[in-house]
Amino acid sequence: MQDYAYPSTPVQLDEALSLPAVGTRFLENKGLELVLFGGKGGVGKTTAAAATALYVAQRNPEKKILVVSTDPAHSLADSFDITVGDEIIPLKGFDNLFILQPNACQLLDAFKEEHENELKKIINRGTLLDQQDIEDFFSLTLPGMDELMAIVEVMELTKNREYELIILDTAPTGHTVRLLALPGLMKEWVRVMSIMLEKHHYIYSRFARRQYKGDEGGKFVKDLSRDIERVTGLFKDSRKTEFVLVLIPEAMSIAETQRFLVVLNKVGIKVNSVILNRVVAVKGCDFCSTRRQNQTGHIQEVEERFSDYNIFQIPLFPHEVRGTEYLGEFARILFGEGYDPCIKSVKKTTPFIKLFKNVFPHRTRKLGLLNKDLQFIIFAGKGGVGKTSVAAATGLHLAKKNKHKKILVFSTDPAHSLSDSFEYPIGDEITRVNEINNLYAIQIDAESMLKELTEVYMKEIDTVFSPLKHRSVDMTYDYRVMKELFTISPPGLDEIIALSTIAEMTGRNEYDTFILDTAPTGHLIRFLELPHIILDWLKLIFRTILKYRETLRLCQLERTIEKLVKLSRDIKGIQTSLINEKKSKLVVVTIPEAMGIIETERLCRAIAKLEIPCRYLITNMVIPETKCAFCAPLRNEQQTYIEEIKAKFPEYSSFEIPLFREEIRGMNNLSSLARFMYGG
Repeated sequence: MQDYAYPSTPVQLDEALSLPAVGTRFLENKGLELVLFGGKGGVGKTTAAAATALYVAQRNPEKKILVVSTDPAHSLADSFDITVGDEIIPLKGFDNLFILQPNACQLLDAFKEEHENELKKIINRGTLLDQQDIEDFFSLTLPGMDELMAIVEVMELTKNREYELIILDTAPTGHTVRLLALPGLMKEWVRVMSIMLEKHHYIYSRFARRQYKGDEGGKFVKDLSRDIERVTGLFKDSRKTEFVLVLIPEAMSIAETQRFLVVLNKVGIKVNSVILNRVVAVKGCDFCSTRRQNQTGHIQEVEERFSDYNIFQIPLFPHEVRGTEYLGEFARILFGEGYDPCIKSVKKTTPFIKLFKNVFPHRTRKLGLLNKDLQFIIFAGKGGVGKTSVAAATGLHLAKKNKHKKILVFSTDPAHSLSDSFEYPIGDEITRVNEINNLYAIQIDAESMLKELTEVYMKEIDTVFSPLKHRSVDMTYDYRVMKELFTISPPGLDEIIALSTIAEMTGRNEYDTFILDTAPTGHLIRFLELPHIILDWLKLIFRTILKYRETLRLCQLERTIEKLVKLSRDIKGIQTSLINEKKSKLVVVTIPEAMGIIETERLCRAIAKLEIPCRYLITNMVIPETKCAFCAPLRNEQQTYIEEIKAKFPEYSSFEIPLFREEIRGMNNLSSLARFMYGG
């Protein structure tokens, strides 16, 4: 797993940029079977994936194309402007283009139904757990099922070879890294299951006095191992697979793309093409011109840093790219047909500063979010809507206004960008931000924290089994299984470690307010569900320890049990705080686009179901009023969506933040954003 860890600090790109691009046209490799689109949240991955699928299907009517979303917060159907369920369906008007937005829960149920008997039999034979213990564990939810079921689905789809080309619209960077690491993790699971089967094979051969010939359990392990090897080989085969990176000309997007490239290089996945999306291609009003000027340096940086790759620039459109017509426009530019929807020159109009005053006369109105006793402030929303900027600005404001309080800004996204936002080095240890005495930040390194916990557990397991493992072969196998099980990182590792770290910090009462910069919607919901899931797991673990404490001398796992007891107590405390409106506030951040609104609706439903108080909704990146021929259509479209937001969420306190000329990054710009939000 360590090889696939997402870098949390600036990286050297020599090894990542060592693979030269092939050719000059987009996806010109005719032998492609699998194409993945990835990048930071909100850069246009889904749009690029949908547009590519549409283009390829239109020009290759003899080929069956399937486009699949691996993000738990699916927006693929929203991009096509259609409604789909959980099954593969054809796109209307096409006989060869199909869409799939898999439901992880349903896939897990189907996987269990097909393989549960074999898995239970393997565990029963390979451990001391009895049938009831195994039934209890199988009834629980396992964090990380989204990624696991996505990779299982990819394994099935590629094995059946029903489609000539499969296009994956992936989750934002951090969780796509986890997805790509899963085949390696699943190999470890197969290895542990093989150890469990070895015990049964040995005992059978010893007492039956004949060689064990295998059964369903052994066949399942062999088949799974073969499928994993096949999909691993497909990922690494540059003749059949390509990963397309999507980014925008902003510093934070470029930095995250650099880190992503290092991981892809380690995994062995080929990158030929980089899509630089939303390039301002107009010379118009002051606002357009300033944004274009601000992008110039970033575009040059992209061209220099990614010079070994084919870079495809896509302009900012004067409308949301959604539906087959606009996706077709996007695709024609991407595939080099030269269609350009942008207006090259427009008449200058009212200076932006005047527009700012006219359009946002309420800008001195404070966002009525903060009170004296808040323990948690959680910013949630779709990728790319500005959660990190708003969280960082809020932390900065609170620290300046409450000098006697300690504020901690905490990133729960494995693809951390807090360091990029503050323009200050922040790692996996709590860091004071830019010499501000009471403002701290941390970007959790889940891998290193798991390693520390594993070391404690390993020492205690050695102590428990040391007198037993030489007495019988049974105990030798049990010893190996119990050691190996703890070394396998669960798919939901990031959320689990992040929650346990926050739980520990709240238990120590070192910080007055925690501000959470969260992962995008799908994985945030998983994070918020974790207190319930982990407490269920801990109850079962404690019951199992009590049951086998004499047989396996489990009472000697003193430090491990102590840590689990403390974790249980702290998580109960977090659970209580999250549903206490006086202690916790969750703020939804969105943008005035159709896909942003649709995802916001899903998020709000999930939050309400979890009974977490949420009364604030920020609409970010609102274009000022203008007569500019390019900006005006975009603003008019946004205003329609803003009215829709107000109509759909009347119970929320709504607040609008303008699209600033410059990227919100660094202490000065974060301070400007904070003043706009909170006054002062």
